[in-house]
Parts: sequence; structure tokens; C-alpha cells
Amino acid sequence: MELQSIRYFLAVADAASFRRAAEHVGVSQPAVSQSIALLEAELGTRLFDRAARRVTLTPAGRDFLDPARRALAEFDALRGHLDRARGVVRGRLEIGTTDVASIYVLPRVYRTFRGQHPDVELSVRVEGTESLLRQLRDGAVELAIISLSVADRNAELPGPGFVAKPLFREQLLFLLAKSHPLATRRRLTLADLADTPLITFKADSITRRAVDDLFRAHGLAPRVAMEMSSPEAIKKLVEVGLGMSVLPAPSVRAEIRSGTLVAPTVKNARLERVLGVVWDGRRTLSPAGDAFLSMLDRVRNVREGPEAPA
Repeated sequence: MELQSIRYFLAVADAASFRRAAEHVGVSQPAVSQSIALLEAELGTRLFDRAARRVTLTPAGRDFLDPARRALAEFDALRGHLDRARGVVRGRLEIGTTDVASIYVLPRVYRTFRGQHPDVELSVRVEGTESLLRQLRDGAVELAIISLSVADRNAELPGPGFVAKPLFREQLLFLLAKSHPLATRRRLTLADLADTPLITFKADSITRRAVDDLFRAHGLAPRVAMEMSSPEAIKKLVEVGLGMSVLPAPSVRAEIRSGTLVAPTVKNARLERVLGVVWDGRRTLSPAGDAFLSMLDRVRNVREGPEAPA
């Protein structure tokens, strides 16, 4: 049984698609399909049911999933120990990050990391906080840069032993299109905004829950009109006048400067979000993971407070 076949198996299981798995591991789809077919022949059972549009694990595939993750993690840890002893930083580093962090906070970190460690293949998954924490728990990513807290809401880490380090603090802004009737008022209350359609993140998002909490604390309920996971899509819909939203300041600086979006002051409604990195403290980070974590530490703007195990 080859480790490459196990990597391809896990990629297909995570992507539920041979095509997307091939793109993720950087080989052709036939190469992935052939490797999986050889693995199934070696194990004497089918691991995937192949439908027209979706690939799903068979019962045998589900049984094989956790042992495969453990085997690959143990091998990568062993190689990491050897590389660390020789001072070598190489291999593949899987990290996960949210949309806003990946677009507006981390690009210079990616660039510097690639420049300093050209032998590391950096793979970045851009998803929501909840999804990334599940992938971190399952060992699909080594580091996850997520929303650790918004106001009084804290992300729920996967379990004991997971470590969270705060990195960046950013303000969340209430946003309106420049053409909105309320946009000319310099100061608003939440009651002023309660009847304006809210274009927001999905209900399981920590940012969304914090916004709901804020309205609820004032005896109000937001008028949710649209839910989506992409802050880029949200701000475009706000720009054309379909409603208001609450988004991190780094994601809307350009639009506020150009005047396409307005960020009014809302009385007693200041919200802050802290982005941070999370990893499984029970597992030894790879040399590449250690190097990336050190680089994040050099650019963080949150200095107070110790690292916090779950």
C-alpha cells in the first residue's frame, strides 16, 4: 500500500470529487482514478460509490477513513522529526483560513513564506470557521486561521489539547450603500436599522451570531434578507442598495474610500473580531507548520494575553 494512494484517497474523500481532488493534489484526474482503483484492488473492496455528479464513501471507505488519516499523519510526523533534526523545511503544508483573512490579511505572509521556504508546497483552504475547525480536528489541515471571537462570542474549539493564539483584531462596521436614505445621517441607532434588510453570513457563523446577539440585547431582531458565506458577495449586494450588512473593516476600506459604501456610527453597537490561529497541541507540528506559525507571530497585532489551550 503506497502512501501516495492514501493521500489521493483522502483528497477524494474530502472533495467528494475525483476532479477536485486531482486539482487539489496537483495531478491529472486519471492518475487519481488509477491510484484509487489499485488501492481498492489491493484492499479487495470498493471505497467509493461513483455517481454522475458526486462521489461518496462506501461503508468500507468510511471504515478506512480514520485509519488512513492516522497513518498519513504518523508518517508526516516521522518525516517532520527527521527534517527538524537536520534543520530542513520542506514538504506540503495544509492550512485553512477564512475569506477575509486570506484576501486582506495573509497575502504578504504567503509571499514571504514562499520566498523563505521555496521547498514547501503551501496549500490553502478558504472556508468558514466552523468547517475549518472540523478539518483541523480530522487532521485535514495543520493550522487554521479563524474568527476566534466576536464581541462576547467565542469559537468552540474541537476539544481538549487544541491551542488558540490571537493574531489580529479588527472592527466590524455597519455598512450601507451611499444611495440609502439612512446613509446621510452621521449617527444611527440599532432601532434605525432594524427594518433595513440585512445581508449577512449564514446562521452558524460566529460573526452572524454576534450580530444577532447585539440586536437581541437591545430588544430588537434584525430583518435578515439574505444569507451567504462570501463577504465579497455581501458587500456587492449592499453596494447596489439591496440592504445593509456588518463586515470587517479590512474588507471594505477601498469601498469606503471611494464612497460606494458608507459606514455610519451606530450608537452602543461597537463590534470587534479577533482572528487567530488554532492547531492541535497533541500533534507535533511539521517544520513547515512551525515556520508558518513563527511568521504569523511576527505580523500579529494582538500582543496581550497568553496562548490559550482549549
